[in-house]
Amino acid sequence: MLQSMRDNLKGTAAVIVAALFGFIMVIGGIDFFTGAGGDSANKAAEVNGEKISNQDLLRAIQNRRNMIESQYGESVPADLLTDEQLRGPVLQQLVSSAVMRQAALKSGMVMSTVAVDKEIVQMPGFQVNGQFDQQMFRDGLRRMGYSPAGFRQLLEQEMVMQQFAGSISDSAFATRTGAEKVVAVSMEERDFDYVTLSAAPLLENIQVADEEIQSYYDEHQQDFQRPEQVAIEYIELTPELFAGNIDIADEDVRAQYDQEVKNFQANIRRHAAHILIEGDDEAAQKKIAEVQGKLNESGDFAALAKEYSDDIISREEGGDLGFTSGDVFPESFEDALANLEVGQVSGPVKTDDGTHFIKLIEVADAEPPTFEERQAAIAARLRSAEAEREFVDAISRLGDLAYNAPSLAEPAEELGVSVQKSALFSRQGGAGITADGKVIAAAFSPEVMEDGNTSDVLNLSDNHSLVLKVVEHKPAGVKPLDEVKVEIAELLKRQKAGEQLASKAESIEQQARSGKALSDVASAEGLTLETSDNTRRGGFGARAEVVDQVFAMGAPKAGAKNLAHFKLASGDVVVAQLRAVRPGDLSRQSKEQRDALLQQLASMQGESELAAVQKYLASKADIEISGGE
Repeated sequence: MLQSMRDNLKGTAAVIVAALFGFIMVIGGIDFFTGAGGDSANKAAEVNGEKISNQDLLRAIQNRRNMIESQYGESVPADLLTDEQLRGPVLQQLVSSAVMRQAALKSGMVMSTVAVDKEIVQMPGFQVNGQFDQQMFRDGLRRMGYSPAGFRQLLEQEMVMQQFAGSISDSAFATRTGAEKVVAVSMEERDFDYVTLSAAPLLENIQVADEEIQSYYDEHQQDFQRPEQVAIEYIELTPELFAGNIDIADEDVRAQYDQEVKNFQANIRRHAAHILIEGDDEAAQKKIAEVQGKLNESGDFAALAKEYSDDIISREEGGDLGFTSGDVFPESFEDALANLEVGQVSGPVKTDDGTHFIKLIEVADAEPPTFEERQAAIAARLRSAEAEREFVDAISRLGDLAYNAPSLAEPAEELGVSVQKSALFSRQGGAGITADGKVIAAAFSPEVMEDGNTSDVLNLSDNHSLVLKVVEHKPAGVKPLDEVKVEIAELLKRQKAGEQLASKAESIEQQARSGKALSDVASAEGLTLETSDNTRRGGFGARAEVVDQVFAMGAPKAGAKNLAHFKLASGDVVVAQLRAVRPGDLSRQSKEQRDALLQQLASMQGESELAAVQKYLASKADIEISGGE
């Protein structure tokens, strides 16, 4: 069932899901599927007696995965999208959602049917060219396994929770005093001058003796530790390895097409409309009788739907529900529709949603596709099936062929595949296949790493398997001097250059302190003086480093200047002279800027208060996580 759900949520459906649930990410990404129940044996968590089933959790995980893939595409590492990685954070969000929703319901908040239906109509996932589409709505719910009534109920709960969260966050406000403090710091301006002493010219002329390198190496052994490493050779099997060598005969494609045509049954699609009367009380029964009477008098169905139907989504379209292939609506609805002639209206039909009067608008009979239309798809399917058979056969033979083999060359040749080899990697993993946890565990297992055995067949996924053998093993220890000699020499050169630059920077700084203008000192030293006025925090690269250091300097006294020197990440040294500091002034900002700042501060305050309320509610809730998570 889970795999079926995953398959249904690929492609277009994934886009629908991403669009559908984007608006309900209220608190750190709260998912839509929450608290739908589940017995104790199928319980992932329980919040104040409300159960979160494993099915709820699996749906929420798949929803989160689809949203991440929709936003970031293939750039997300596969191991970050596994059930194991997503389970903890998603379950915590479901628990948080349940806590907030319960508090909202306890507070007496409700959401009107009109508001819920309005939200549904405005969902991008149910729209075509910016307009709500009934068929998209029905198809979307069918893909996710929800009835319209069940979907409305869940949506209503989430909207109530949003209303509750908004009542907290939207009530926050920011004061002008607070805004003035923020602006004083964030928009502070500084005037300063600086010169940069470059390390590059010095590095070219600095020499490091072998004795110095040896001494540093001996004194810093802890800096040159190497973890235990292995390199592996491996045979990797996927169906795609075999598909490229498989030719599909035209007569096989034709035979498969003929079989499809023989088995083809026309897919009858019926176009339906309905008038829905919700409830079963006296008022509902009176309404049903009234509609039946007007239909008996040949009343206009579309007009009656607009007047009487409780389905706010379809009634404006005269009750039009779009097409069904027999699996969109409840069974009793589909049965009644199938027994109608075009233009005919049924009597009252009961479902969980209420009582329906159903009209059959038209019937569309699907014809089988032509051979040319199906040829490529059939050939691809036959090729994939044959590749799958060869893949399964290869896996069944791989273990026996590789068992006790001195190398993997012969098994690979027997199977018609190649042997691959990895670079050295540690227990933290490496690149590509060596980042997989199963591969790492097998490679560092005693029977493979120490005894030299071939691993068991590792099934990394349904269509991805391999065996491996360790071909190189490096124990943990200190890297040899030859391996780090160049690194140490470069480090010592930079240290010596840093000492020379620091000495020169101190001399320049002292001259400026004694009364000489920094510009004159820079000119005498052949350096360029850079001037930066009205400077705010931030920037990029070396410029950002300079600005950060200058903003860490104390403000100069009136009529004085502060001097300091500091080292940059590049090894260059900067001598800076701070001339003036001016706090940011809120009154200097435009009205639009002030309003935007106050709004932003209020939003931040609201988020903080909402998080505090959520934390408090969770601390008071009776939360049980199954399995001790």
